[in-house]
Amino acid sequence: MKKVLLLAVVAGMVSVTSCKKETTEKVETTAQEAGNVIVETGQDAANILDEGFESAKAAITDAPQISNPELQEWANKLHDEAAKAKAASVAGNQSELNEAVASITSLAESLKNFTADADFAKAEAYYKEIQAELEQF
Repeated sequence: MKKVLLLAVVAGMVSVTSCKKETTEKVETTAQEAGNVIVETGQDAANILDEGFESAKAAITDAPQISNPELQEWANKLHDEAAKAKAASVAGNQSELNEAVASITSLAESLKNFTADADFAKAEAYYKEIQAELEQF
């Protein structure tokens, strides 16, 4: 009888240990699957944001070709900030929109540094064009 009781106890312990191991493996597998879903969701969201920015960038008139490299860089920055503003507006992200508008305002003020440049009028006309495009949304 002692042997039967001992065998029953041992069998019960093996069964509990086996169940515990299975449960731990299931929890680990579920946690890993959940982590994968979170990563995929994050990647999908990042892709959507990138697509939104690229779409907004394409919707903004390209910067003109300017011979002064500093003024060309200014025009390129203006284009990028306008695209950020448009993408933020479409996405409803007010803080990014505010940042982009602040950058555009700063760029507009820095344009005054180029008044003596031969391409100043071209840059100023581009700023006005961007301003009109941004007012449409």
